[in-house]
Amino acid sequence: QVGILEKECQELNKRFFTFHQEKRPYIILKWAQTYDGFIAPEKKDDKRPVWITNKYSGQLVHKWRSEEAGILVGTNTALEDNPSLNVRKWTGNDPVRLVIDKNLKISENSALMDNSIRTIVLTEKDVHSDSTNIQFEKITFSENIAAEVCRVCHENEIQSVIIEGGRNTLQQFIDANLWDEARVFTGNASFGAGTRAPILSAERNSEQQIADDRLEIFKNNRAKNL
Repeated sequence: QVGILEKECQELNKRFFTFHQEKRPYIILKWAQTYDGFIAPEKKDDKRPVWITNKYSGQLVHKWRSEEAGILVGTNTALEDNPSLNVRKWTGNDPVRLVIDKNLKISENSALMDNSIRTIVLTEKDVHSDSTNIQFEKITFSENIAAEVCRVCHENEIQSVIIEGGRNTLQQFIDANLWDEARVFTGNASFGAGTRAPILSAERNSEQQIADDRLEIFKNNRAKNL
C-alpha cells in the first residue's frame, strides 16, 4: 500500500523535502506586532529589544529556535537590539546565527560576534576570519538578497531558518516568495508610531491565544504542495 498518512509524512519531513527539492532551507518568518500594527517604536533609549509580547510567547520563540538549523537577522536589528539569538529560555541546541551585514558595520564586541555559537556573516566584502565560529560569506547585494541567503544556507547544509529580522529583511523574503510559514504575534501594546509590520497576503492557517497575546500561523500556498 502507498500514500498512507502522506500529508502527515510531508509535514514531518518538510524541512528535508524543501532543502532537497527546492535547493534552499525551509523558511519561517517570525515577528511580533502591536495591536495597532507596529513592530518597533519610533524611538528607544538603549540597544535592547522593546518587548511587545508576554514572557510565555518569549519562551515559545526560544523553543522554536531550538527546532531550526539557522536563525537570521539583518544589520539594523543587530545594531539596534544587539541580540544573542541563542536558546536560553529553553533546552536545546542553538541554531547557526546568520546576519546580513553588507558593509561590516557590526562591532566585534557585539553579542553576535562573541564566538560562542557558529555565526555566518553575509557581506559584500572579501574577509578572512581566524575565529573558530565566525564565518564570512560574500554575496551579491545587487540581486535578490533572499535568494542569496538561500544559496548560502544550501551550500552550508542549513536545512531550515527562522527569520527574526526587522521589517526590511522580512519583507524581502515575502516579496521574493521565499518563505514557507509566518508566525505572527500580536501583543497588547500600542506604539502609535514607529516601524510598521511587514505586509503579508496569505491565508491564515491557525490562531491561538497565549495569555493576552494572539499567535497567528500563515502558510505559503506554494509550500502546501511540498
